Amino acid sequence: MKKLTALLIIIPFILLGCQTAQTEAPQRTPLLLISIDGLRPMDLASTDTPVLDSLTARGTLAESMIPVFPTSTFPNHYSLVTGLYTDNTGVISNTMFDAEMGRWFRLSDRSAVGDGRWYGGEPIWVTAENNDIRTATMFWPGSEAEIMGVRPTRWFTYDGSIPYRSRADSIVTWLTLEDDTRPDFLTLYFSRVDSHGHSFGAGSDSVLSAIRYVDGVLGYMISRLEDAGIWPNIDIIITSDHGMIDLSENQLVFLDDLINLDDVNVINWSPVVMLQPVEGMRETIFEQLKAQENNFSVFYREDIPERFNFGRHPRVPEIVVIADLGWTITSSSFFNRRGILAGTHGFDNEYPEMHAYFMAVGPSFYQGKVIPPFSAVHVYELMARLLGVEAAPNDGDPEVLAPILISN
Repeated sequence: MKKLTALLIIIPFILLGCQTAQTEAPQRTPLLLISIDGLRPMDLASTDTPVLDSLTARGTLAESMIPVFPTSTFPNHYSLVTGLYTDNTGVISNTMFDAEMGRWFRLSDRSAVGDGRWYGGEPIWVTAENNDIRTATMFWPGSEAEIMGVRPTRWFTYDGSIPYRSRADSIVTWLTLEDDTRPDFLTLYFSRVDSHGHSFGAGSDSVLSAIRYVDGVLGYMISRLEDAGIWPNIDIIITSDHGMIDLSENQLVFLDDLINLDDVNVINWSPVVMLQPVEGMRETIFEQLKAQENNFSVFYREDIPERFNFGRHPRVPEIVVIADLGWTITSSSFFNRRGILAGTHGFDNEYPEMHAYFMAVGPSFYQGKVIPPFSAVHVYELMARLLGVEAAPNDGDPEVLAPILISN
């Protein structure tokens, strides 16, 4: 089994002491993909981020990156590494049901998260491994599963308790290996900004504090890369997966006021409510919702606008209800028990508040360049080009991000 032991996290310097001068370093420029979950481009103007500011001055910044729909964590992280829209990955939400498997996918179910049957397409680490390029993932949705018979050389089961500096230490340790397991593609994941946005609201002081904290961790990692002689000879792409918007108890839709919940199976809740009506109730449920359509939009799955690239995969149930920005669709019983989050995402990906962050820095990228918003599906093609491998079939366009490369 290729899975790295937890010892590497706790004592990352062990492998550094095992270097041998006789082994020649690979010539390929390593590529590190970093996600700061929930980071909104607009929030960077509200707090001090000296490390990100310095990296931006040395690299290319996008005005924003347009997530795939729905603007949720698993769909977007997986689309980033496959170049596919949600309809083609099958990762339609953080929670979903597959009738053929007869199984639910939930983030709390680690066996489901690690089951490769949920993931369509070819993630970049599979593309790389199939081209004899070693990879290592310090967390990334999909990286725990064997997909197309392949896993990253090193990977972890997600554990949010692992300190951020330890995650950075592991990246540096892997990059300083001098054997044939040294990775040339790596991922790194931070969730703090997203979790603080859910708990305290978009753009809150807690979110800004979380952004500063992650900025400091990036500075720590770069300092270690400098000490190891790796910096600045590494390409780094820093992204987020979606934005965030505040919610309000004054903007609620109670689904049980509109329909009888006994007539549907609710596959996913707000802001993209996915309903599978019981047999014979499809038209009735749709008509009841349509007649009361206010602060949300209701669609039969086959009528969802094509711009969403969502609704054609078999996992999408018969009826989809999309909340307007900032509105919450809930039930009376759930609201009475749990209330609502301070902030969330998942809404229409055209809203600027849902847009994600993108910056690229390293020897392959132009310095001081700013590019207009682009879809997240184009990042896979960029990474394939940087690694020098042929991209698997995907929905991206290799020419969209080619202008940010010095040699394109």
